[in-house]
Amino acid sequence: MKYIALFRHLFLPLLLAVAIQQSHAQRAFVHKEYSEANYEGMRYGLFTPANYDSKRSYPLVVYLHGSGDTTSWDHNFYQDSLQKAQPCFVLTPKCLNPNQGWGNSWFTKHADAMAKTLPLIDDLIKQYSIDTTRLYILGLSMGGFGVFSVLAKNPGKFAAAYAICGGANPLTAARVMRTPLWIFHGAEDDVVPVHLSRNIYEAIIKLGGKKTKYTEYPGVKHNSWENVGRESALLPWLFSQRLQGK
Repeated sequence: MKYIALFRHLFLPLLLAVAIQQSHAQRAFVHKEYSEANYEGMRYGLFTPANYDSKRSYPLVVYLHGSGDTTSWDHNFYQDSLQKAQPCFVLTPKCLNPNQGWGNSWFTKHADAMAKTLPLIDDLIKQYSIDTTRLYILGLSMGGFGVFSVLAKNPGKFAAAYAICGGANPLTAARVMRTPLWIFHGAEDDVVPVHLSRNIYEAIIKLGGKKTKYTEYPGVKHNSWENVGRESALLPWLFSQRLQGK
């Protein structure tokens, strides 16, 4: 499937420069720290930082996959280069119902997968030393819609987010804009129309939103994640965000 290969190319700013091709040693590192389990019937993967120390607190990154893609054992967030620069937990829940997906902002109720993911996050916070001011969520395509959906329904839960080739109902802008957000889309996307990202961004700007960034790639179709992988400022921006007042 076309999405499987993109894990080797996503989310790699300059601080991750060595991470495109994995060595056997890196694969051993991945297998050692990555595990899968079930929560209320939903399969999920969890990556735990190497040399986890319960006396420290760590960010948690939640990754929402696209339709038909549940691979997560070799996600680039697990790479040694990133984990040395910014140790973090990585949660990769699995949505096996692409017709429902992660939900979207046109409906007020969470999709089943998201309705299970949110309490799972709370359970992980109880089990591990996770910094509740540094919860981050990101997704692409179907997962991008899920990012907008959860920001609209649970503003104040996540410190920051980014959505790749997703979209949202502009009527939710007042809630979405409360969370620092970076939106990405290809101008010639032939799967998810670019206006779905443009419209929510324009609605946020009209409301005076200052926390939202928007990047559109001219001539790029649905594979805009490849361009996102070259955004050197993305992960430094993401990890610099913190919830205030918690």
